Amino acid sequence: MKKMKIHQHWIFRKLGKPAPKIFIIGFNKCGTKTINRFFRRNGILSAHHGYHHFLRRASYNIAARMKKNLEAGLPILSDMSRYEAFSDLIHLTDKEVIEANEYFKELNSEYPDAYFIFNDRPVDAWIKSRLNHEGGPGGSFKGRYRSFTGMTEAEVTALWKQQYETQKAAVLDYFSGNDRFIYFDITRDGPEELSEALSDDYKLNPAKWSHRGSAAERQKRFGKK
Repeated sequence: MKKMKIHQHWIFRKLGKPAPKIFIIGFNKCGTKTINRFFRRNGILSAHHGYHHFLRRASYNIAARMKKNLEAGLPILSDMSRYEAFSDLIHLTDKEVIEANEYFKELNSEYPDAYFIFNDRPVDAWIKSRLNHEGGPGGSFKGRYRSFTGMTEAEVTALWKQQYETQKAAVLDYFSGNDRFIYFDITRDGPEELSEALSDDYKLNPAKWSHRGSAAERQKRFGKK
């Protein structure tokens, strides 16, 4: 029988006091997949975009669940609280868009000891990455966004820029002076800075860092040229 790979320090955390949650509250296309992979390689139970419910043997979107929980008056992490880290907090179809990173105040209210990471990059590079995002079987990212909003591509990119700048300003203002807040510039900072910032509660090995989620990688995955 094939043995399940289990990280020992994850078990030890569960036997003792649970480690603080980690919320990535920047946008998708800002290194979220790379950060998630780094966490998972270091034994952190990290949910990226979606989460898996083992009893139901089904997967769900994080952002959609957060919104559903808030509307129902439930704890924001109901149904997925066993996870330690959360990233890529977006749900996008041609009928609905949820940018759940804007729930940072609600998350901080329920988890005041959590770490909050704002993963930043130049806004124009971020917009370009979203425009180039193929999106898989559900269609391109910009296509679904345009279908939902009824906007032109130029109008969508203007909206994204406004949303990014608004979110960044709000996050930096809200967490000013908070020692659980981590500003992480993906063009400048690396695993050493992230490991140091989380070192009080998580022992991370910077050597386990590797880049994921590039446009070239996605094009190869979905057969685009």
